[in-house]
Formats: sequence, structure tokens, C-alpha cells
Amino acid sequence: MVENIRRNGHRPPKSARKKWTVMVYLAGDNNLTSNCITVLQQLEAVKYRKDVRVFACFDSNTPWPKGSRYLAINGKWRSNNRNLDWEIYNDLIVPGERNHDITAPDFCDDDKPKGQPMKRTGVAEGLKRFLRWSMKQGESDHYMLVLYGHGPVVAGNTFLARENPVSSLSMKDLPTLLEPHFGLYRGKRRPKLDILAFQNCAMNGIETAYEVQDQVKYMIGSQGLVLSYGWPYEKIISALVDNPRDTPLDITNKILKACARHLIDFSVMDRSSEQSVCDLSKLRNRNNITAAIKELGGELQKVLAFKNEGHKRVLEYPVICDAVRLARLEAQTFWGETFVDVYDFCERLLKKCNRAIRVNSALIKNLKVDGALITKIVAEDALESGIRETDLVQHLRRIIQCCRNVMERVKEMVPYSYYIGSELQYSRGLSIYFPWSMPEEPYSFYYTKAGNEHVLVTAFETYSKYCFVRDSEWGEFLRYFYRATLRKVRRADRKFTMKTPTANLSLGVVDEQYTPPDEVLTTDRMRKTNSNGGAIDYEVWSNVKNYPRRNYVSPSDCPLTVDQEARHRQGRGRYRDRNSPPISYLGWNICEFVADVIKRKPLNGNKGNGHKGISAQQKAVLRRLPTEPEPIPEIRRRS
Repeated sequence: MVENIRRNGHRPPKSARKKWTVMVYLAGDNNLTSNCITVLQQLEAVKYRKDVRVFACFDSNTPWPKGSRYLAINGKWRSNNRNLDWEIYNDLIVPGERNHDITAPDFCDDDKPKGQPMKRTGVAEGLKRFLRWSMKQGESDHYMLVLYGHGPVVAGNTFLARENPVSSLSMKDLPTLLEPHFGLYRGKRRPKLDILAFQNCAMNGIETAYEVQDQVKYMIGSQGLVLSYGWPYEKIISALVDNPRDTPLDITNKILKACARHLIDFSVMDRSSEQSVCDLSKLRNRNNITAAIKELGGELQKVLAFKNEGHKRVLEYPVICDAVRLARLEAQTFWGETFVDVYDFCERLLKKCNRAIRVNSALIKNLKVDGALITKIVAEDALESGIRETDLVQHLRRIIQCCRNVMERVKEMVPYSYYIGSELQYSRGLSIYFPWSMPEEPYSFYYTKAGNEHVLVTAFETYSKYCFVRDSEWGEFLRYFYRATLRKVRRADRKFTMKTPTANLSLGVVDEQYTPPDEVLTTDRMRKTNSNGGAIDYEVWSNVKNYPRRNYVSPSDCPLTVDQEARHRQGRGRYRDRNSPPISYLGWNICEFVADVIKRKPLNGNKGNGHKGISAQQKAVLRRLPTEPEPIPEIRRRS
């Protein structure tokens, strides 16, 4: 069919259109070139059906000849496929058939041109041409686009980065490239892209989802680092080829299971990973996650404000500020503490706020006056009512409600997710940009209108212009957070002494004695330099998470830790208390999604059990075995 399109230049009849078209863009003009060839080999190994076609674009780090390589996988476009059994070569689309003629020097014929300067596109133009070419090859019921390369895209400049010439894709480029083919464009409404899959680092964020919601139905990706060999493309495409009539949501589930089954093997080297599916249609609900985050950010801005106290400016609610800071510290993070899991941050913040209420309530109720408890003097109900009406408790309650709302919206938006390993066990599938301090790098540069100078733009300025940041006002919350948690300048040395036991507790129990310097010098801001006067080049990849590890769990978890392989079911054995499940000595429990793809098949039964042709004696043994699945295998602890 594709051959007829090429020769005759027309689309096939509607009855001949495919069920699925898969487009795979391999950004290999960097250190991923050899990995891209491996991906192409996996794509070729799939046993295809007629109603599924796959196109690939391979951008190599060898810039000659001009342009990227296009392939119609299993299409056999080349006429010499009868003579060569070389699938990748047979499926290559020659440059002339996609309007990318090569004008190399010809030393055999003096009358031919001696070559012209070769042109190379940037990433955005290259992906644009590939999408345009793929969409001209005929209509399909469903479309999937896979982007493979370096990342991330949020507040960065390394997404699908290439080296010849140096370029990358920005956040604003994504919808611009997709909208001519998917969703509403120039008054015409087309079907959305069914699946947008990212094999890039740190792509499953709310910012990316919000940017492409008008063009995409489902998004697949990771919140953190992605292994270059982490996706089993043969199994991913086979899942689609074997089930072409499944809904796109069902296909995303099968893709995620194929990845989970592949990536769990890397846990042997203690490599953690996670992945999820995001349903972008949920962003259009009236009470969507964007509105929920905006409400939470607004409440947090109120409590992170400063007030005047004499000649000083102090935080309105330092207790809540500490709760936010501790929640950020404990929450699941990605990409060197740059992104935080939305659900886990809200869960941690909810817990910290609830604890603050309990601690303050217990403190007030247990204060003694003249040897008698306050609760002996003041009626219990009146005291409880007074505590509830305090501004502190009211703010904490509203923050808790906002956190619960955000968590519910995340669960609606993430139908499928999994984690593997201890370091990512608190991930829930959707992250948000939340560095510890206001980020400056990576910088971007733009020409001024005059064209003779560059304008420097920091990462935070770039981030502040995203659609999600504008509509959710998340950037305003970040500014409040950075201001509230910014440590004071060291102005003088101090000496601390204890106050007398009878001192007024409103002033604390410690005295501070300052030793001010004789003078204070100020100067212009200068960048840091090394001993040779050059700029210091450094990266901050902090490791602040105190998460459990293999054979390394909290003392609180020790009584519940098991060290033998077994399947612990609710209501039985170590899992008798359903509210307190046992803990694997690995430092993380295998989640249900991953358990479903690695559990051993039942030994009784015929379908898919691999026991055909066994003896009568073996069959008798199988009949006596229990019908429930075998235990999930775990690596035994070794002394």
C-alpha cells in the first residue's frame, strides 16, 4: 500500500487505512547513535500485520550525507530487497523520495555539479519534516509518536539534543509541531494523537502534560532518569500489533507492562526506575489538577508571608513554613532534586500539617497552672473550640483539604503507574518543578531587536512563561517559598547562654550575645572564580534523601521485615493485620503492577503453561498442587 502511495501520489481509500500508525523519532546525533541502531533492529524484529505500520527517523551523529535517515519499517521500499536480506537497508527511504536530494561531488562526470553546500536542520525542523512526511503516507484510526533521546524539556535546553549543528527542542516547540496534524488547527478539528511516548529523562511532569493537552490523549514517560536500553521496543510494538483493536488506553497498559517486565531485571544492580501513563483529558475537568494546585499554592502563599514586628520582618507562621520545608525534604524527587512527585509532596505536607495540629493541641491541653491542668479549670469543650478557632489551625485545615484535593486529581489523571527499586518507591506518576532554591541555570540566550547583543534568560524566567505556570500561579508560590526559606546573612559571631529557669518563655530559653565586626564592606556582585581567576564550573546533585536500602531499613520496620521468599496475602501469616503489611528486606515492596508481570504462571492448566508432552506421572503431581499462583520470587538474603 505504501509503495502505491509513493508511485501514484494519492492516498488509499478509507477502507484500506490502517488501524495504527507508529512514528518513532530517534534523536541520535549525540552519544546515543549506536543505541538508535539497536532500536531499529528491535523494530525490524516484530512480526507485523497489515493493519499496523511503523515509520522511523534516525538522526545520526555522522552529518554526511545530508539529513536524517527515514525508514518505513517492514515496508521494503527499496527495489533491491529481492537481492538483499538486510531489513534496515531495505526499509531506508532514499533522500530524493522525501525531497532531501544529496548534492555530493561527482568526480566521474565532469558535466555534473561538483556539489553544493550541505544544509542541516535544527531539531524542531527535523521533527517537523518527519511528522509531515509520515502523515502523508495514508490515514489511520490511531497514531502513536515515540520520542527517543536526551532530556528534559522543562526549564532546560537538552531535550532531543543534537550536536551537528547544536540544537534542541524547547517546551513551546512541542504543541507547535503537533498541532498541524492533531487536534484543532486553523478552524479544522482533527483527531488527537492517541499516545505520546517519551523515552527521555524527566518528561512526565504536569508542565509537559498541560502544554500538549490540546493535541494528545495519553502520555507515557518517566519522572526521572531513563535508561538508554530501558524500553523493549520489540515487545512494545508487538503488544500493539497483536491487539490492534484495543483502545489506546489498553495499549498504554500493555506498553507499561512490557517496560516493567524489562526494567525489573535492572533491579539486580539496584537500579531504580518508574513509569506512568497520564490521561490528559482529565485536565479539562472543571475541578482539574491545575485548579487544585492553584488553590494549594494560594493557601501556602498566605502562610509564607512576612509581617512587621517592631523594626523586624518575621514570618507569619514559621510552624507551617517548617512543615512545607520538611514535606519538600521528605518527598520523592527526581533529576537532582529539581522535580518533586506531586502526590507524595502533598501527602507529606498533609502529614506535617496534621502533626502540627496534634502537637499544638497536646501542648495546650497539658500545660499546668498552679499545679492543676488547664483542662481542670476550663471546660474541655470550650478549650477544644478555642483551639479550632485559632488562625494557625484554620490555615492548617485548609492546607490539608487542598492537599487531599490535589492527591485525588493525581489519581484521576494517572490510570497506570509502577515503580521498581527503593529510591523511587514513593513516586505516583506525575511530577512538578520544585528546586530548593531559585534556579538560574541552564541559561538561554536570545538576540535583541537590534541583533547585535544577546539577552540572557535564566531557567526560572523560562519556566515562568509556561502555560501551566501562568494558569496555576505555581511560579508565584515558588517565589514565596524561596523568600520564606532563604537563610539570613551571617552578620556577626554569636555566643549562646541559657536563661534563668524563671525567665519569660515567650523570649525562649537562650540568650544570644553578638560580637559585631568593626566595619562592614560591600562591593558589586561578582561571579565566583578559582585560584587562576577562571569561573568555577560546578553542578549540584544533592543526595539528601534518607530512603531505605537493601538490608537497610528503619528500626520501626524491623519487626515487620521478612527475609524469605513468599507471597504474603491479606489476613494470613505476617499479613494478619491488614493495616500493617510486612516489609521486604530489599528495602522496597514489589507493587501490584510489577508483581502482575513477573509472577509465575499457574502450573495446572494447559493454556500457555509450557508443560505440553509431560508424562502421566508428572500430570498426577501437577493435579495435586494448589491452584493459587506460586510465590513471587525474591532474591534470598545471603550471609
